[in-house]
Amino acid sequence: MSTPPASSDPDRTRRDIQQTRAELGETVAALAAKTDVKARARTKATTAAGGLRQRVTQAGQSAKTRATQLAHTMSQKASQRAKPVAQQAQRATSAIHDSAKAGAETSGKAESTLITSARAASTRIGSSIRAKPVPILAATSTAATLAIIAYRRRRYR
Repeated sequence: MSTPPASSDPDRTRRDIQQTRAELGETVAALAAKTDVKARARTKATTAAGGLRQRVTQAGQSAKTRATQLAHTMSQKASQRAKPVAQQAQRATSAIHDSAKAGAETSGKAESTLITSARAASTRIGSSIRAKPVPILAATSTAATLAIIAYRRRRYR
């Protein structure tokens, strides 16, 4: 600050004094701000927290994007790998269904044959029973019981 030349105008001197006071006030305020450690620390902390929030938000968005991409990729791969398995399962199911159907037809034929044989044997036994009722009747009932037991065992396996 240099000393202004002396002027005879008092209004100008007053304006210079007011301007100097204003400049001095600004300088004092700046020095006070520099010496206020708490305020400077708060400002730094606020700035750092803002930057950290921004980085965390960006990292979260990046992670979400990456997770979405990975989920889509894994879904596609799973779908590609599931198609052959589903086709194979469908073929196996069809084969099992066909085998079961064939087995049922065969079983039905075997049952018919067995029933026909049993009827023929029953007719033969009936005529034998009429001739010798007691011993043949006991043997026949035992044989019939054993045949029924064998049939049931085969059927429930």
